[in-house]
Amino acid sequence: MRIATLAAALCWLLVAAAPAAAQIDIGGAVPSVLGLTIDEPDGFTTFPAGPGEHELAIRTRVTTTTNRATLSVVDGDLTSGRRMGRLSSNRSVLDRPLEARVGSDPFQPLDVSIDPVLAEFRGPVANERTTIRLRQRIEAGERPRGTYTKTLHITLSSTAP
Repeated sequence: MRIATLAAALCWLLVAAAPAAAQIDIGGAVPSVLGLTIDEPDGFTTFPAGPGEHELAIRTRVTTTTNRATLSVVDGDLTSGRRMGRLSSNRSVLDRPLEARVGSDPFQPLDVSIDPVLAEFRGPVANERTTIRLRQRIEAGERPRGTYTKTLHITLSSTAP
């Protein structure tokens, strides 16, 4: 019985003498990142004679650490007037505005004063591929001549703090 009591006392001493575990909180801050890479456009360079629809693809890669980011396209030349959102040359403005979309969403005209949101990212993504499609409609009786241009601003933005 003495040996059992002695063994129990030694176990108690070992437990009592063991170092206490310390709780340490670790962590770090991740800065917000928004990254947008735009490839060369692929699509229309000339409009054939007569009515029709012509498309242009712009491939992008999106990186964001935020919980919500939006991709939009807006006219980079004008904020109002007849030429807003429309391809134009020195003397001529096409009747229909350029339209944009991502995926299977409907095309949105670019002749509006509010940036049309084309895609929304609801969480962090890394190098997510997205294709912006631009469409130009040429109406019956419309005869484009010369070189038509338009500057567009493609924006990736976050509304999350």
